[in-house]
Amino acid sequence: MDGGLTCWLDHAVTRVEELLAEAATDPRAAAWDVLYERACQEGFHEPEEALLIARLAKLASEFMPADRDEVLILAGKLAVDMDEQSHRRHADTLAQLRHLTIDWLPTPIDAQSFIYRLRAVMALQGDMLWGEELERLIHDEVEVECPQCETSLFIAFGDRGHFATHEDYATKPNVVQTPLLPATPVDLDGVGLRLHRMSTEAGQQTVAEAVTYVFGRATCTQCGSTFRVSDQVERY
Repeated sequence: MDGGLTCWLDHAVTRVEELLAEAATDPRAAAWDVLYERACQEGFHEPEEALLIARLAKLASEFMPADRDEVLILAGKLAVDMDEQSHRRHADTLAQLRHLTIDWLPTPIDAQSFIYRLRAVMALQGDMLWGEELERLIHDEVEVECPQCETSLFIAFGDRGHFATHEDYATKPNVVQTPLLPATPVDLDGVGLRLHRMSTEAGQQTVAEAVTYVFGRATCTQCGSTFRVSDQVERY
């Protein structure tokens, strides 16, 4: 390895160590924001990633369950960006982190923050797609393409109603819309069932309801075809 690159990586690792030392003193320290922003914008090189994952598991075990948001959500972000080789390399530590989500997930929190928790859990379980795509629930809508005519559709399930439309309902009144058909708990299986069960068991009924719409069916306002929303999320 080039000497200059080695020196740069050593400096980068030292900076991560400094931030982790600050973060370890307070589960809501400003250093957590710095680390998460770096994870989102630039990512980490392998030596930094290895250091972070190992330390995050240790810190999460030292914090009370309700204080693990910053550490486990950061761990989830790291996990969702890992390739298969990195997942294998850090398999034992990721398993420790998954175990630490069990008593963290149901601790009281607002619905939006709970969705970030779900994202982290899915990522740590190795589900990269829903570890990323669950963020859409925060905005009470998902945007997908109709599988029949490829029209872009908004699937809305928030305060404005529960419907599909190809029009910009955020800026235009009286848009053309069709009602959504939410899945019932009996209809759910696989990922949808797991997400619904985790939300329900944590008392997050608003999130559980959103899951039924994402894993339910919608009708295209252009061609009239009906499809399962989650299939189109997974398609892309």
